[in-house]
This record gives sequence, structure tokens and C-alpha cells, in this order.
Amino acid sequence: MSNLKGSWSIVSVWVSILIVAATIYSSGYWNDKGRVIASDVIDYYGYLPATFVFKDLGVDKAETIESGTFYTFRLPNGNNIFKMSMGMAFAYLPFFVAGHYGAHFFDYPTDGFSEPYRLALLLGGLLYFSMGMLVLRKILMRTFPEKISALTLIAIGLGTNLFYYASDEGTMSHVYSFALISAFLWHTIRWHENPSALRLLFLGILAGWITLIRPSNIIILMIFMLYGAWSWATFKDKILLYFRKFDWFLLMFAGFLLPWVPQFLYNIYFTDQLFFYSYNDEGFFFNNPQIINGLFSYRKGWLVYTPLMAFAIVGLPVLFRKHKELAWPLAIYTSVNMFIIFSWWCWWYGGSYGQRPMIDSYGLMAIPMAYTFQWALSGQKWKIAGFTAFIFLLVGLNQFQIRKYRKGSIHFADMTCKAYWHSFMSVRPRPGFYDLLETPDYSKAKQGIYEILPKEDPSN
Repeated sequence: MSNLKGSWSIVSVWVSILIVAATIYSSGYWNDKGRVIASDVIDYYGYLPATFVFKDLGVDKAETIESGTFYTFRLPNGNNIFKMSMGMAFAYLPFFVAGHYGAHFFDYPTDGFSEPYRLALLLGGLLYFSMGMLVLRKILMRTFPEKISALTLIAIGLGTNLFYYASDEGTMSHVYSFALISAFLWHTIRWHENPSALRLLFLGILAGWITLIRPSNIIILMIFMLYGAWSWATFKDKILLYFRKFDWFLLMFAGFLLPWVPQFLYNIYFTDQLFFYSYNDEGFFFNNPQIINGLFSYRKGWLVYTPLMAFAIVGLPVLFRKHKELAWPLAIYTSVNMFIIFSWWCWWYGGSYGQRPMIDSYGLMAIPMAYTFQWALSGQKWKIAGFTAFIFLLVGLNQFQIRKYRKGSIHFADMTCKAYWHSFMSVRPRPGFYDLLETPDYSKAKQGIYEILPKEDPSN
């Protein structure tokens, strides 16, 4: 029993991994042509079959278009390009190769889209989830005792929408970004303890890859640049460090650019530009951020569908007393991150469970969450038992709401307060549920105007 008490955190990690793995296995999504390589993933992934299967990166041949599933758009110069940058293609590559050899061995179509490819990609998402959780455990164990770390890991792994995007939609970018950003934080901490040029180069490569997957995540550099600066004196020391080690930081910059080289070559070849904005009429409205909606709306409110993350927000001020090195970096990062995310024209991010872009930062947000747990779990036994039970209740709520989302009683984009409470206790939609939904006007949203489409008159 004593050995178990000394390993609560690792047990919590493996429990989370096994439950995600069991969910993937029980779903059998890799057998469904409409799942796994779908939605945004088609753009993320398309680079690989286009290049290695069809030998047609420009997706210009009729046989490529007929044999695969590709979302591209044609430029005025006549070239077809993918909308998404190729960062996720790098992440998928080893699993694509495994799926390709699996398709050969088991006599499936070697077209890049058959069952072995889909299964390999889902296992890739599981692997990144596992790596992210293991790295997060290492980070938490530096500061917190076993049981606090274990509870935090269970909360992040099973009590947030990270679980859904590791199991049901493990090919979306978020579980990958969660793992890479957690690794970036770990190596930031280690570099500040023992600076080296090699680790700085690695941090640059990590930051470049994170940004190539999701360009707005370039703000992760704030964590590194401001780490350890909690006063004017320490901030000046940090600036002086950059000048003293200028050659090292040039190396970091070179590392940052390295993952972007293939993207730059692709842009130049197909668009004649080094930098190319591929989102056309989609953009940010920084003069009209939907922060309140993003946090509390029943359509996609982060804290409505992932209420456990409220403990992370509550714990941010505690950092200024107990974790000064990370206090200002994380406070500034979190504020800027939410401002950017909720300034996107489609602040609800299409068909999704909760606020999926917030998942990327959960490895960072776990630290203030753990401080909140540490405060709440001190004192009398009844208080500790009650708070622990409450956390597990919220974990259960998350699992229940994910099940509701799968069955349709949480709509992927059109939820309202009335619809939410109308079918709250029901896994499937109750009669009248769909009448309570409200569809946003996507065309106006692209102009930064947020209105609801009028309902069709059933008599017409």
C-alpha cells in the first residue's frame, strides 16, 4: 500500500491513458469513412497522401481528386493549395508511414485513407496524449505533492474537453498542441535552471513547430521570454541575458525557422509569396472580442462545458505569491491567448465540443489549477473529502456531457440556454429540443456581426 501511495500521480496518468485507449477501441471510428480524416483534418493531412501516394502535391490531376479526399482552393495563378499550414502533417508523418505499411501488409487500399491509415492516426493522437500527460506529471511533481498532482492530472485528462479531443477526435490538432506546449514549458524550466545552446535550439524548433500547427500559438514564446521575470530588476536581468547570449538566441531563432522551411518552399512554389494568408475572408475582429460569450455562452462557453478549468483561473493570482517565475508569463499569456481566441470571426469554432482552442494551453493552466486544489485540500478531513468528491463530480459531468454531445443532446454549434436545460438529464435529445436551437448567421459573422438566422416557417 505504501508503494501505491508514492505513485498516485503515475497511476492517474495511466488510468487516463487507458480510458482514452478503451474509448478509441470501443468506438471503432477507424472503420467509418466519415470519421478520423474529416473536417479540418482533411486539410492538415492532405499534404501526405498528395505527396507520397499520388505524387501530386498540387492536387491537380484528375486521378488524385477522384481517388482521395482533399479540400483545396484554386488561386488566380491556377494552382491548388491547402488552407491549413503543414505543421500537423509533420506530426502525422510516422503514423501515416505505419498505416501505409499496414495497408500493404493486410491488403487494404494503399490510398492514404483506408482503415489502417485511420487507425494509425488515432493511435498517434493517443501517443501524443500520453506524452503530454507524462510531461505534465513531471512539471507538477516539481512543485506539488503526489495526491495534488494526481488529482490535477485526473482533472485535466478526464475532466476537460481534452478527453474528447484525445479519444473521439484525436486527429484534430489540439491534443498534439497540448503535448508540444507542455514539452515547451518543461524545457523552458530546465533551460532556466541549466542554460545550454543545444536545449535553446530545441526550444526554438518546438516553438516553430507549435506555431506551424496553429500560427496564433506563437505567443507561447511569451512563456520563455518572460519566465523568471517577476519584478523590474529581474526583467532587466532577463533583457541583459538576451544580449549576453545573443549568439545563442540567434540559434534559437534558426531553430524556430527550421520547421517553416518546407512551408516557405511550398508557399513560394504555389503562391509566389513567402507568406500567404490562406483563410480568404476569415479573420480576427480584435475590436469586437467575444470574451464573455467564449467563457459563458451556452453555445460554446469554455466554463459551461469545461467547468473544472474555473479552478485554473482562480489559481492564477496565487502564482504571484508561490510561483513567481511563472506568474507574469502565464497571466499575460492567458489574457492574450483568450483575447486572440475569442476575437476569431467564428468564436464558437464551428462544430466542436466546448472551446477546443483552449485545450492547447491546458499543460500551462494545470499549474494554477493545482495551486487551487492544494489550498482547498488543506485543513479538516471533511473539507478534503467534500472537495475531492466535488472534483470527481465535475469529472463525471464532463464525461456525461461528452456522451450527450455524441448522442446529439448537446448540439455541435447551435446550443442555447433553453435547449441545454431542456435535455440536461437526457443523453439523447428530448422532443422539442431542436426547436430551441439557434443557428448563427455565418455570413455576417465573417463581418464581425453576430446574429441568429431566422427560423424557417414550417407552414411554408
